[in-house]
Amino acid sequence: MKHLSQIRRGAAVVASAGLLCGVLGTGPAAAAGPPPSTGGHGPYHGRVIAKPGLVLRTGPGTGYRAVGSAPYGTVVTIVCKVNGQNVGGNPRWYKLDARRNTWGSARYISTLGAAPAWCDARTRR
Repeated sequence: MKHLSQIRRGAAVVASAGLLCGVLGTGPAAAAGPPPSTGGHGPYHGRVIAKPGLVLRTGPGTGYRAVGSAPYGTVVTIVCKVNGQNVGGNPRWYKLDARRNTWGSARYISTLGAAPAWCDARTRR
């Protein structure tokens, strides 16, 4: 029975992620859960592990403007990663939306599947 409750809990997390798709750019795929690993060729996914939630910013550091948040357990789509401000010993930041400049500290996102690729000049914007 413990296994079944974990599945139900996971379904609730995925459902809540679907409610945030406008902020996070996860689209309809969030409702179905994270896709299988793509062998390192995006899209990439991660789960928010910050208990109070993750602050989304316009760039890879806490000095950038906050533009939203994602609750604990939310599955997010990761576009790519960069080195930015060190947060809790981790300098990595993930770009979370290809259309908007939305970033989250990797310190508070646990990747699901393949590790995200590095951003290039085009994806970093």
